[in-house]
Amino acid sequence: MRWRELYPEWQAAVDELVSSTGTTLVLGATDVGKSTFCSLLLKLKQQAGQSVGFVDLDVGQTTVGPPAAFSSVLISKPYELLSELVPNALAFLGDVSPVRHTALALSGARRVLDDLLPLQPDSIVIDTDGYIGGWHGRAYKLMLIDLLRPRVVVALQRNEELNPIVEALRRRADWKLYELSVPKSILRKSPLHRAQHRRAAFARYFERAYAHTLPLEQFSFVGRRLGAGQPFSEARRRFLAEQVRAELLHAEMVGDSLHLIVREPLSDAQIETLMTLANVDKLVMLPQSAYHNLLVGLVDYTGRCYGLGLIESLDYVARTLSVLTPVRSVQPVRWVQLGYLRLLPDGTELGEPLREG
Repeated sequence: MRWRELYPEWQAAVDELVSSTGTTLVLGATDVGKSTFCSLLLKLKQQAGQSVGFVDLDVGQTTVGPPAAFSSVLISKPYELLSELVPNALAFLGDVSPVRHTALALSGARRVLDDLLPLQPDSIVIDTDGYIGGWHGRAYKLMLIDLLRPRVVVALQRNEELNPIVEALRRRADWKLYELSVPKSILRKSPLHRAQHRRAAFARYFERAYAHTLPLEQFSFVGRRLGAGQPFSEARRRFLAEQVRAELLHAEMVGDSLHLIVREPLSDAQIETLMTLANVDKLVMLPQSAYHNLLVGLVDYTGRCYGLGLIESLDYVARTLSVLTPVRSVQPVRWVQLGYLRLLPDGTELGEPLREG
């Protein structure tokens, strides 16, 4: 096959791994060929007659499923492109990197693997992201590997960028470690190319989306500040609104901080009066539009994320949430997991993610 000419550095390892069972995790920095290695191994295993599971943990450059989410899929019949496969399971991260969300990422990775195991694949291949730098990146990858317990770890590196991680992996005997170099045929991609790939993946996902409306009483917001505190009673919210002569759409105490959603920004005098009346030292104020176009995960009553959506409107007067999503029904939704990206349905990312919401 032509792959032997393109990737001679991988030939011996791939030949050994094709017939193996168990779980293989592929590790490396950005643009070292992790997805290429996984795709090759999956194709060869499927052609060899195996039922093989794929776990895609590269939320920025997904192969299966939408960006900003982990996914897993059972491959039991011939296919052309991995991107054409429909995931069996999703776990929503809400961002295109686990850098700021390592606990959520570890939980999500375990979730999609656990959802795959009951399908009884003969073997599993796990692709990972390129976050390896610094002690945080090293700690995240070592915790990820320890949590997922692969039988094989494939480490791809150009120079010595993986050495701090590989040095620690060598000291364990509960996995086999393949240390492979990066073939010359594996080219680096520009940040623009990666952004365009992600935009196209988002656009494909939301291509057949349409709006659904959910009553706020049906679900809980999770994952961000909104919904994490104790909402003010209707009487107290109205009292405060009357005192500062402003429309306070939503008010809740999150720890020692007052979280507000307002129709119009408050003046310094209004803020001072409000903080005095509410007896708080900290206040977070957001316009109603702050949540528009925010990426969210839709989680059902069993804890399963079964789709992604974009908030079209959050209406505290009508007590409804409007979400653009390709899922057929929002009746099962019990959690709306707030993400960290704002984007249009065509995949265009809208500047900085919401930070205080």
